[in-house]
Amino acid sequence: MNGRLAAGRMNKARRGELFNHAPLGYVRSLSGEMVLDPDEQVQSVVRLVFDKFQELESLNALLQYLVRHQILLGFRPHYGAQRGQLEWRRPNRPTLQNILHNPIYAGAYCYGRRRVDSRRKIPGRPSTGRTVVAAKECAVLLKDHLPAYITWERYEANLEKLAENQARAASLGTPREGPSLLGGILTCGKCGCRMLVGYQGKGSSLRYTCMRRKVDYGEPLCQSLAGGRLDALVSEQLLAALETASLELSLQATSNRRGVCALRTPST
Repeated sequence: MNGRLAAGRMNKARRGELFNHAPLGYVRSLSGEMVLDPDEQVQSVVRLVFDKFQELESLNALLQYLVRHQILLGFRPHYGAQRGQLEWRRPNRPTLQNILHNPIYAGAYCYGRRRVDSRRKIPGRPSTGRTVVAAKECAVLLKDHLPAYITWERYEANLEKLAENQARAASLGTPREGPSLLGGILTCGKCGCRMLVGYQGKGSSLRYTCMRRKVDYGEPLCQSLAGGRLDALVSEQLLAALETASLELSLQATSNRRGVCALRTPST
């Protein structure tokens, strides 16, 4: 039965008729087809996203532009009481990335973009291990099958620009190894986001910076502080705690030895 169901789903996918949720800028029609969102403002904002990315050539610059001009994105929730109702939300980096990477905006139907990599799965967490593959690697790829916002050539050019920007950022901004004591575990006291580690200057001076909301939502930098002093303070506190614990263990061991000796001494 499962085999028949899987075969039926694949046949439906090969016809370009198997859909999940409609992405931003699209809706499912009553007949089940994927069509452009009927709200013209939603369509205009989606087209603006592509136009501005082509002009600015940077995801960060695109996010900053949308935030600076207070441009919101039109969402339609897939669940809950407001399911299908239009909501306007602030832009964020992950959403913009999804828009630029999704081939549906170029009119292509894809099936099998999201896969599960068993090597990345974490025991006890069934939602882990999911990956997104390139459109050309999908089990089904039907170009010019759906209503489009951009051409396929423009879609591929966007992907090339995103990859180029990522490669440039990796070569220029790869975190260097250093003496950071709290890297990966320090959270911001203002917003609760995890702080990033950075090294500045020839002396590689250490700084902890909270910039998650800046990266994801285009907000101002939250805070930044000198990491050397903080690491020194934490080291002092840690050594003091270890010294106290070591002293207590030493005293306890001495007391235990004395008790053992007393038991071994013959009574007179």
